[in-house]
Amino acid sequence: MESRIRDPRPLHALLDRLGADAPASERPRKAVAGGLVVVAALLFGWILVLGSTTRGQAEVRNWSTVWIGMDLLQCTGLIATALLLVRRSRLVALAGAATATLLLLDAWFDVMTAEGGGDWYVALAMALLVELPAAVAMAVLARRSMDW
Repeated sequence: MESRIRDPRPLHALLDRLGADAPASERPRKAVAGGLVVVAALLFGWILVLGSTTRGQAEVRNWSTVWIGMDLLQCTGLIATALLLVRRSRLVALAGAATATLLLLDAWFDVMTAEGGGDWYVALAMALLVELPAAVAMAVLARRSMDW
């Protein structure tokens, strides 16, 4: 019988529990999946704000459509990852990796296209405090799910 040494790091311990076959792992797996859906819902709200405020402010054709499309793709990735996580599918690795990539792209384009001054600082703060940590979390989830 193989014994597993428990990882003392909390994130790794949680991810190990998410992938476990035991009935006790069902609750945390559903909680994380529910959290992903909540984040997707919040992001969708932000999409609505963008759709109503970015019209006419950019000189690029379909600029607001591009940003809304990027955020919709992120929403889709979060929901797909959540659904696959509930099913304990190894495809979480693919959905999580794709979503991490979209989050990185969003951070990059937000910072690089923001006008100087306050807008740029807000974009940088969002990248450093929200998008990049979320991308890292999705990448770690994707990697760890490959071991399930």
